[in-house]
Amino acid sequence: MSKLTVTEADKLIGKRIQQRRKEKKLTAASLSEKIGVSQQQLSRYERGTNKINVTHLIDIAAYLDTPISWFFISHDVENKQESEKVYQSVKTEELKAQLDLLWTKLSSEQQSAFIVLLDKLTN
Repeated sequence: MSKLTVTEADKLIGKRIQQRRKEKKLTAASLSEKIGVSQQQLSRYERGTNKINVTHLIDIAAYLDTPISWFFISHDVENKQESEKVYQSVKTEELKAQLDLLWTKLSSEQQSAFIVLLDKLTN
């Protein structure tokens, strides 16, 4: 059986995994444990020296709460706007999820005060 050669796409995906992991403030050790691979294997994925197993990429995307398509978006100049839109969409979804979580912890009075604050900030 021949060994599959690593492509530029593999390197891009690896860089994106590392970027997202760092944005989430996770160590390689913690992510590798969560997806069931060795830290060395995750490091090879991130460096682009090994092709990533599709199942592992799906697990990584799920654990990092990131659409799998985000790992395939190029950093080329012509694709930069599309990449930024997806990135902003992911950030917006994260912020919404955080707001939803924190909202439930506020009292009715705090929620009302927060709405008043938001109203003032947007006017």
